[in-house]
Amino acid sequence: MSTGDEGPRYYPNGPSSGQYAQYPQNPYASGAPQNPFPYTPYSQAPTPPAPPEPVRRPGTVVLGVVLLVVSALPFVVLGAMSLFVPLTQADIEAALPPDFNLAQTLTDAQITFDQLLQALRLIFALVTLLSLVYVALALTVLTGRRWARTVVTVLTVLFALFLVLNISASAAGLIVALPLVLSVAGVVLLYRRPSTEWLARL
Repeated sequence: MSTGDEGPRYYPNGPSSGQYAQYPQNPYASGAPQNPFPYTPYSQAPTPPAPPEPVRRPGTVVLGVVLLVVSALPFVVLGAMSLFVPLTQADIEAALPPDFNLAQTLTDAQITFDQLLQALRLIFALVTLLSLVYVALALTVLTGRRWARTVVTVLTVLFALFLVLNISASAAGLIVALPLVLSVAGVVLLYRRPSTEWLARL
């Protein structure tokens, strides 16, 4: 091979030259090392890391939420019934203590029974709405929201104070006290150690 202005020249093999043919180097070669494992359509993609195992919900959370929901259901049912079931003065008098004179009380207050009934329906509507909110917050605790537990605790304390200040020793008072016991027990379960650790990890 000889070089000149016209570029490299090659001489064929043969007895006249006594030389072997020389071939040009790869003009696209670079000094960078080549990948010994080039990509092929059959190469396997790297295995992604395994997802973390979900944190199991403790039984104290589930039982606590169940008790909270059950404690609110009577108020939802009674509130809905009071809104749609017609009530008479005799029905209300039957639910009051025997020594309570409803007719005389209405006369002294200068209101009619219809006005009293409208006020009672408004109160029952508010009770139903608050009970549904209470149930929704209790179910939200199952998703790991700590703020929902805090709000449920505040509502339970307010409900307990209201009943303690207004509850009577009659059978009706004891029936109303039963949901209070269930709600307090549910809140206590939400603050047990397994429940607190589960909420802290979410």
